[in-house]
Amino acid sequence: MSATPPDAPPPGLLIAVTGPPGSGKTRLLAELAAWHGTRHGRTEGFVAVAGPRAEPREGAAEYHLQFLATGEELPWLVRDPGLAPPYRFEEPTFERLRAWARDLPAASPLVVLDEFSRFEARGAGLMELWPAVGAARPQIVVVAVRSGLESAIEQRLGRPFDLRADATDADALATLQAACAEYGEWTRIGLFGGASGGIETTVGTALHVAKVPLRGLALASLQGAMMTFAGFGLRQPSRVVWVPFISAGLKALSPGGSRLRPMLAIAVQGGLYGLAVELAGWNLAGVALGGALVGAWSALQGVALQYVALGGELARAYDAVVLWLAQRWHVAAPGLPWLLGAWAGLHALVAAGVVTAAWRLRAPPRWLQERVERETRRAPAPAGEAAPRRRRHALRDLSRWQFWLPLLVVGAIMLASGRSLEAMAWLVLRFLAVSMVLLSLVSLVRPARWADRLRRHGWWGPALALSGAIRRRDGDGAAARPESR
Repeated sequence: MSATPPDAPPPGLLIAVTGPPGSGKTRLLAELAAWHGTRHGRTEGFVAVAGPRAEPREGAAEYHLQFLATGEELPWLVRDPGLAPPYRFEEPTFERLRAWARDLPAASPLVVLDEFSRFEARGAGLMELWPAVGAARPQIVVVAVRSGLESAIEQRLGRPFDLRADATDADALATLQAACAEYGEWTRIGLFGGASGGIETTVGTALHVAKVPLRGLALASLQGAMMTFAGFGLRQPSRVVWVPFISAGLKALSPGGSRLRPMLAIAVQGGLYGLAVELAGWNLAGVALGGALVGAWSALQGVALQYVALGGELARAYDAVVLWLAQRWHVAAPGLPWLLGAWAGLHALVAAGVVTAAWRLRAPPRWLQERVERETRRAPAPAGEAAPRRRRHALRDLSRWQFWLPLLVVGAIMLASGRSLEAMAWLVLRFLAVSMVLLSLVSLVRPARWADRLRRHGWWGPALALSGAIRRRDGDGAAARPESR
């Protein structure tokens, strides 16, 4: 029997329990299944019950398979020194395993597979079951893996392990239990992040098309409320910082519309909210401060971006307008710092009020809950874009009159106030250079690669949340609603 790397989608969380023969991998899996069963219901899968061993770290003379859901036990492997590896499969049991894999309930909370060794590293043995197991999209899969074979097994499975637990580690069971418990938290974060990204794309686009005043404040306040709703029930509420990052990642996949400013706004607002919660704690003061910072940034972001692109000429242009008004019309205008401070303060008060209301509600109101439900069941969208298309979408901002308006206004004021054409030319070059750098960075954003890199660096939780949001965006209903823990 042989198996190829599966085309079936992987599970939400893939865990390896590693160790040599006789190290306690099977015992650890059984303990995890018993713990999970008392809290979350039925556990699917099987463990390999070992017979006598000639040596403590040597394979047993025979193995039986025990199905965890039913307690059924069947003969599985018999030692045969004439074979390499020295074991012979019981074909009737293998037929039973194939039937089990074909009938595996969709989105099973936990699936345990014991044991992947040299047979599976070659693509044989239990590896034959993997495509059917993956197609059922279980939420968590825990696999016992013989030490030294982890990389080979990962290649056969078609994805890396999110977490590895050494069976000889005294804290191994606690590590597995914590991962199972945190799966639900990261799933919740992914749901809110995906819904927030969908709302930004749909509602945000509608507000921009309709030219609704203060639409940036409305979207920022909604973003703060979504982070607040997502934080309830999390053991570490500061993890809500990932909600806007997921939303920004999904905005990068948007096929149209401006992406630079919304992505930057969403990401920075999330960082500010998370910083406030981290410093002040998960309480009314912390979330209100977070909301205020979110609102203030929504007011100041445009000016900050234009300052990066135009430099000190932006402030000088404002001062020139103020001086002209004072001389011609005898009108006193406030200084730029006072004007920006008042504008940011107004936005901060409004956003803090919205977030405070969300804190008191503790759950989204019906209309917003319906929107969240709708966004998690969206119609399929393109899973990705070719590089030329991504670049075209990033450069599309160059064709928008709003993109050029600040440069034109500041340039006109410079010329009217007697500045040289050389200064104007340098300003245009700076504006174009900074804008092209920012737009190029946006065109390079690949949310799916973010998820892969997060997973490779051990950040399986954010990777799980982001990849789940991307799958739901692409219309994958099978994994759209994992059971929350």
